[in-house]
Amino acid sequence: MLQMDDHDAIRLARDLRLQEFATGRTDRVPEPVVEPVWTGLRVIAAVQGDAAVLLLDGVEVIGHEELSTALTQSVAATASGVILDAYITKMISGEDTGLRPGIMPMPSVSKLLTKALVGGRVLDRAQQAEDDKAERAARQFGEDEPLNLVAVDLLWLDGEWLLDVPLLERKRLLASVLPGDPMVRASMYVRPPVETWIGSWREMGFRGLAYKGANSRYRPGEVAPDWITTPMPRR
Repeated sequence: MLQMDDHDAIRLARDLRLQEFATGRTDRVPEPVVEPVWTGLRVIAAVQGDAAVLLLDGVEVIGHEELSTALTQSVAATASGVILDAYITKMISGEDTGLRPGIMPMPSVSKLLTKALVGGRVLDRAQQAEDDKAERAARQFGEDEPLNLVAVDLLWLDGEWLLDVPLLERKRLLASVLPGDPMVRASMYVRPPVETWIGSWREMGFRGLAYKGANSRYRPGEVAPDWITTPMPRR
């Protein structure tokens, strides 16, 4: 059970579990906030003073001391303690603060012929297999591979739980807490319409979109009916 009066972010974070996405139609999400779905490892990240921890189901994810150090340094100027919903990911480049391009390859002639002959069903299965393989690879980190931490939600700030604060306000607070370190930053998000963003996000390597109710609360360990993911439109 969460202890609402405790001021130790790291200890509290060990009992926290991520809120999960539901399945369904995105048009049923009320007043959605839309963000790209990051590849990598989704974790609870916590900072208290000069200490930080990255947790998966309450267990520390080891081997990412550089990320933990960058997280404490990024938060130091804005807060004494935070708990975040975040991704360890390969998708952000280093010093330029821009996204590393992940250009989707052009389909081969054989794939184009296959699509013309069978209506794309074989191609869709092949694409799904490629997506599954890419997702597995995104969660495997080499020893010298550059990684980054992208926060998508702010759950606790300086002794106060934000679980009942509407998502959009949590997003705004998150942007003020993480001003934009090259290795640690808040995820981008937009309000509909999103069509103008889809092409650039797809070229950056994103494979899905997350629709979250702007007024949604955060319920650790539960499935949120107003959080829905959908594959990235291919055109």
